[in-house]
Amino acid sequence: MKITAIDHVAVQTSNLDTALDFYVGILGAELVVRQKFKRRQIAWLRVGNVKIELFSEREGESLKEWSDFYSGPVHISFLVPNLDSFLREALAKGARFHPSHPEPFLPPVPGASKIAYLLGPDGEEVEIRDRDDIKEGNT
Repeated sequence: MKITAIDHVAVQTSNLDTALDFYVGILGAELVVRQKFKRRQIAWLRVGNVKIELFSEREGESLKEWSDFYSGPVHISFLVPNLDSFLREALAKGARFHPSHPEPFLPPVPGASKIAYLLGPDGEEVEIRDRDDIKEGNT
């Protein structure tokens, strides 16, 4: 037996409203539901066949600032029909490039196309690409 698909990715955020502005308002994810869950607010988003579960910080607690020096997931990546058009629209809505990659670039992968990293609402890297470049033999 093996896994067959990704169902959802959970993203913890220090400000759920800011995260919703980014993922729904700028990137165009669909808000499915927002509700209280134990000591948090959560929101379920849909992007194609994958869901994103946004978690607020727990009531009375605060999160540490995001850093790429922690182990675990590094970034989330989204496919768009046209990278340049998407970036023009996203930047006009207030998106910014991530400081680690302040402009679109061509990754060092044979046959790769240009990608960009946007600054997520908690400082995380959000990759945007318009082609699935990962093929057998390309690492």
